[in-house]
Amino acid sequence: MTRRSILMMTASMAWLAAAAGARAEDQKAAQVDDIVVTGSRIAGGDRIAPVETVGRDVMEAAGIADASQLVRLVTANSGSEAQVDQLNQPQSSGTAQFNLRNLGLGSTLVLVDGQRWTTSAVVATDGSAFVDINSLVPMIALQRVEVVKDGASAVYGSDAVAGVVNFTTRHDVDRPEISAKYAVADGSEESVVQAIGGFDLLGGNLTLAASRFHRSALGSDERDFTQAERYGRAAWTAVTSYGQPGSYFRPSRNGFSPDPACGNPAFASAYKNTPTDSFCRLDYSDFFDLTPEETRTQLFADYRRPVGDMTLSLQAAWSSTETVARQSPSLPILAQSLTVPASHPDNPFGEAVLFRGRLLGAEAGASKADFEYRTWRLSAGLDGRFAGGWTWSLAATSSRQHVAYDKPDAIGSALQRALNGFGGAGCDPATGAAGVGACQYFNPFGSAYLGTGTANSAALIDSLIGYTGLRGAATLTTADASTSGQALAWDGGSVDVALGAQYRRSGFRQDWSDLVNAGDLLTAGYSPDFEGEQEALAAFAEARLHLGDRIEAQLAGRYETYDGEGRFSPKAAIRWDVTDALALRASWGQGFRAPSVYAQSGAQASQPSVFDRGAFVFVNTLTSGDAALKPEKSESLSLGAVWRPLDGLEFSLDAWRFDYTDQVVKEAAQAVIDQAAAATAAGLRGTPAQGRITRSASGALTFVQLYFINASSIETQGLDLAARYGRDLWGGRATASATWTYVDAYDIRLNDGAAQVSGVGSTNLSNIGRSLPRNRGEFALGWSGGANAVTALIHHTDGYRNDRSGITDTTIASQTTADVLYSRTLGADIDLALGVVNVFDKAPPLAQFALGYDPVVADPRGRVFNVGLTKRF
Repeated sequence: MTRRSILMMTASMAWLAAAAGARAEDQKAAQVDDIVVTGSRIAGGDRIAPVETVGRDVMEAAGIADASQLVRLVTANSGSEAQVDQLNQPQSSGTAQFNLRNLGLGSTLVLVDGQRWTTSAVVATDGSAFVDINSLVPMIALQRVEVVKDGASAVYGSDAVAGVVNFTTRHDVDRPEISAKYAVADGSEESVVQAIGGFDLLGGNLTLAASRFHRSALGSDERDFTQAERYGRAAWTAVTSYGQPGSYFRPSRNGFSPDPACGNPAFASAYKNTPTDSFCRLDYSDFFDLTPEETRTQLFADYRRPVGDMTLSLQAAWSSTETVARQSPSLPILAQSLTVPASHPDNPFGEAVLFRGRLLGAEAGASKADFEYRTWRLSAGLDGRFAGGWTWSLAATSSRQHVAYDKPDAIGSALQRALNGFGGAGCDPATGAAGVGACQYFNPFGSAYLGTGTANSAALIDSLIGYTGLRGAATLTTADASTSGQALAWDGGSVDVALGAQYRRSGFRQDWSDLVNAGDLLTAGYSPDFEGEQEALAAFAEARLHLGDRIEAQLAGRYETYDGEGRFSPKAAIRWDVTDALALRASWGQGFRAPSVYAQSGAQASQPSVFDRGAFVFVNTLTSGDAALKPEKSESLSLGAVWRPLDGLEFSLDAWRFDYTDQVVKEAAQAVIDQAAAATAAGLRGTPAQGRITRSASGALTFVQLYFINASSIETQGLDLAARYGRDLWGGRATASATWTYVDAYDIRLNDGAAQVSGVGSTNLSNIGRSLPRNRGEFALGWSGGANAVTALIHHTDGYRNDRSGITDTTIASQTTADVLYSRTLGADIDLALGVVNVFDKAPPLAQFALGYDPVVADPRGRVFNVGLTKRF
């Protein structure tokens, strides 16, 4: 732990203790009530689990306008892809997810009111399937978010390896309310209008909520820390040797030559590193979104009514998200090697050459990718009580997310025909003549733009552009039955028991355009259509033992089968209230996660940035699924203490450890490339790694074949520290809270024969992890009295290292930012809120990523002002 981190924790704890002591003698007794939270199937049995609760007040103080921003409030979370990064996550823009303990985007189970939600219809670039938290319910319908931070597979089944996040909604809203919020940062703005109300209907209570969220785009050209020129257009910035004007492989020289027009002032973003550089390069740092243009509409309905001695509950949710993400003017030509014939009228080289570049240059402006997500969920439940006092519950849910993803890309076959003089929608190569009539030459050289060569018409360019055309869906159907009650009781003790069963059916399909199916898009490469399904059956039992008022113990077990594969997940936990002020708790459990339908039967094309032969390049990859993948397995252990030395003051400390084996991951392209390079350097031929790499005639890297595999293990351990305090002060109520997560170890072993790699305090770009700072802390100070309230939040992230290949500075500095919210009640029915996120306008710490910062950890927006108004009726 760094000295600065220790000092910050010590100072925070000292402040809390001093504030408590100042009022200890005359403070009235104020019991800190236990909050009933996720973690058990037995009511009132949640004290054992280490749970963090994020309430509505904290969300409002942090300026949370959409669910993607929630992940930064939970210190146990790291490595979420909650912001747009078109370079590294181009197929999942507009989605967000939790990633507890950095064990994977799909290793945290997400629930809404205790029930599962379908995974997203898209996956991350590494192939991870996840639940899109942006698609759940309107923010105004949330009461709190409960985060169980230890393994919970014994209680909840597959996917709860790292823990559970339960979104608890509001019910029985007495007074309708409507709120509007507007936020503005330099270069971007966002707004959200929300409403919620409760109504009596047919003997029950109906809660309705709706929201409309809109965020404008924040472009990389709006921030100076993203600009490649700021860093001398270093190789690690957003620059590429696939430019426009481009470069050409000349057989007579056995090497590349830049376009003769490269360096002309008309091409401001084109350049050569030196006058003798073989490549015409492109600075594309101006063409990406740091936050995309996004519009989201959400509806939510919850209905509950008594039916005799039973309670009927019905719930419906619908969400529509539209995201437009900017990207470079056109994408690099990667999937094929294209030839410009010697007969081309604009070819200045006098011989047939291979084209290295892209269809359009910076002068065309940014292109755009469109994402549309439509999500719905229906659930129904019936609860009752047996004559003996036991409760029973039946529930069923059905949910679905559909995606439409369209990204422009050059059509390989059409572009090659056009280079041969047979371009244009009206050209028939079988009957036409090159460059005659409807058949046109496409001029790839800078002369087309300068007017010194054949100009390319807009119609010709349009005929060379196709779209990914992804249409996909993910579905989930569940049915649950459970019962719970007291099984045994005696003087000084009792045993409560819960029993239940669950059925699940999940499906996933993706249908790409014919161009992608044929591998005819020059960057998207080849992706086949596929459809898969998985069924699971589970039975669980949980027992809660009470020994007097001091000891509680939990025993839980769940047997779950999927596609004929069975797994048993046990858990044991205990809490001992040593005194009224001190409690000790411990838990141990084993869990598993079934391979996703996507990892078993899907296929994913992607274009990661890799380091090859002294330069960063984008390369086509295809990762294929494997039906024989084993389930992921985990073992978790936690030891904790809760201390209440004074009324109103509480500390908790939990030590945790996860051993996660057989994790299903996508192979890293960089690792395969490095293995092949090492084999070549050693004089070897025909090795497996070399056989999975394709190069063009010039030696340029064009394709890498990857697979979903079971990685050997991740072992991680650390500490969670939390404190909270409340006291009367200045005629109102003052509160303080702190949460801190320290990661002691995060050790990765890719396979049984691989060396163990430490991923703690690293970006983990060279392995299967994600960015993982060692320390993260969240602090909150608040005061409310009468009509006024003020809250301050402090967010701290420790410094960490950048393990990206080919960089010159591996350090990423720590960052501490502060948010402030002031609210005032205007009369009895109107609340006004004024807030500032990132009060001191701190830019993200410099990281040698393409755009100068780490999008997994840092927020690029800077200072954000917001104002909100809430009206109750």
